[in-house]
Amino acid sequence: YTMLLFLAGLMYLMLSILRKSWAAGAAAAIAGNGSFWSLLHQSDWTALENPQFWLIPPAVSVLAAAHINRHRLNPEMLSAIRYGSLIVIYVSSTFEIFLHRADTSLWPPIILAILSISGALAGVLLQIRAFLYLGSVFTLLALVSMVWHAARAIEHVWLWWLFGFGMGIVILAGLAFFEKNKPQVQALVARLRQWEK
Repeated sequence: YTMLLFLAGLMYLMLSILRKSWAAGAAAAIAGNGSFWSLLHQSDWTALENPQFWLIPPAVSVLAAAHINRHRLNPEMLSAIRYGSLIVIYVSSTFEIFLHRADTSLWPPIILAILSISGALAGVLLQIRAFLYLGSVFTLLALVSMVWHAARAIEHVWLWWLFGFGMGIVILAGLAFFEKNKPQVQALVARLRQWEK
């Protein structure tokens, strides 16, 4: 099934490129995700143990389809699809942190941080607010989970105090910067409001 679905996905992908067919592109995404899921099932990777691998590929497919067809969708629908897909990506990665216990493995928070930072950078490059907002929030969550991992590893709470003081200093420095450069910050916020949702 895996190879059959993969070949069907390639065939539909070529059809969608040659004929510029939206339906063939959707069929290619479905077949490609089905092929990947079949491979995961054969490798005994269950959806409850590794939700990232099961949920991220379809969410990325939906994001790509929405981006390709962004001129056909109204802004509210496009924004809802973007937020929904990004939430699926980030929440499945966050669930992996709690599922595999971040105090025993540092990889789940690192993967979440990589996904979040990549999403925030994509938001800046593509000028899409949903990517920037959710990427920033989940980057902070990944940072907190890494601090939690480190605090559990050394079995001391001073790391939380250090993190809290550091965040306080960063916030105060940010507020001072905003106050000192108020016109530039207001211009940046005005440009940010013109980005796609």
